[in-house]
Amino acid sequence: MPNSCFFLAADGGYFPYACLAARRILDVSATTPGFILHVGASEDDVQVARRLLKDQIALVDVSSFMAKVRSGFRDSGIAAFIRLFADQMPAFEGYDRIAYTDCDVLFNRDIGDLTNQQLHAPLLAAHDDYMYFLPTYRQKLAMQPGAPYFNSGVLLFDMSAVREQGLLERTRHVAMEKKLNDQNALNIAFEGKWQTMHPNWNLMSNYTKEYRFSQAYARHFSGSKPWGGQVGVELDALAVYRDLAKDTPWLSRFRQRIPFERGVLKRLGRSIDAARGLLLNDARKKRRAHYDGRKTHKMYAEQADAGAMAVHFPEVLGGFA
Repeated sequence: MPNSCFFLAADGGYFPYACLAARRILDVSATTPGFILHVGASEDDVQVARRLLKDQIALVDVSSFMAKVRSGFRDSGIAAFIRLFADQMPAFEGYDRIAYTDCDVLFNRDIGDLTNQQLHAPLLAAHDDYMYFLPTYRQKLAMQPGAPYFNSGVLLFDMSAVREQGLLERTRHVAMEKKLNDQNALNIAFEGKWQTMHPNWNLMSNYTKEYRFSQAYARHFSGSKPWGGQVGVELDALAVYRDLAKDTPWLSRFRQRIPFERGVLKRLGRSIDAARGLLLNDARKKRRAHYDGRKTHKMYAEQADAGAMAVHFPEVLGGFA
């Protein structure tokens, strides 16, 4: 079995959500070690975190480290770039598998089932359907024709390969040179070097109506947040958050705003994307109208079950044409 761990990264604003996400991982998992790398978390929130996580998650303040390296990155939240330094963090020196998860991901399955998967590439990641509605990303990022794009909300690194090939070092260089966000830089540096993750490990809430929170191994609230607008956030997921936060000062953030799930009207609007796309000559709506979520999910799941590298394929295979 590989020597594995997982981590989350957060600034002071997102630190409470990282703590709740980590608590959920502990509740549904066995013994995989976990870390929260943070910058700017308040002492009050850190004390709440220690009580909530019962010293089962290591809280690592990387403020000083990130202050030294932040020069050159685009002017955005520096916490988003913490994951790009996993190869330099002393806490991770003894691990050959490292899973990363965003703070807006809620796990339903043991994270050890993710970290113990067979890897044939430096990275395991999930295809990001949203980018296929915006295919110009390939030109903007100078990627190959047909190149797939992954979402960086849930990642599994083979650190031996990552270190040997200098892939995170290259990602940092790309991010600084091109002033890119972390996800775009990762996609450039790892192009052709990632394996398809089963979509249930990063079941994104935007553009997903066919698969729900209860079906997810890990639900990624990639659109509206459970502590924000709550559009597309299932009521059973909100209930989990309230249970996680019940003994913390963060509970009120997860109050159910209305007596039904928000986003119903938005989903109805997308049901007429074909007409809206023609009327407005909107390429994204036209592509979205042809998007077959079940077909695409099945395709990615089959690739993942086969341990396949993320392949270059025409969008028509996923129902996008």
